[in-house]
Amino acid sequence: MKAVIGAAATNGLIGGILSGIISALLNYYLLPFPNTALDNAMGHGFGGFFCGFISCVIGILIYASQHDSQKNKGAL
Repeated sequence: MKAVIGAAATNGLIGGILSGIISALLNYYLLPFPNTALDNAMGHGFGGFFCGFISCVIGILIYASQHDSQKNKGAL
């Protein structure tokens, strides 16, 4: 169980770091310097939604690749 929790934490950290980088790039290049508070809130909402989605996809892909490699290792 500790190995599963450790793997999940590692995958979450990798996804979080990558989504943080993507969020920074989104805010710097696509949504820079909002004029109003509403634009700022919408930009943060969009960035949070997009980066959360990307983080989830990255975590699932990492888990699937690790799961497949362990399954194939046992088959040999």
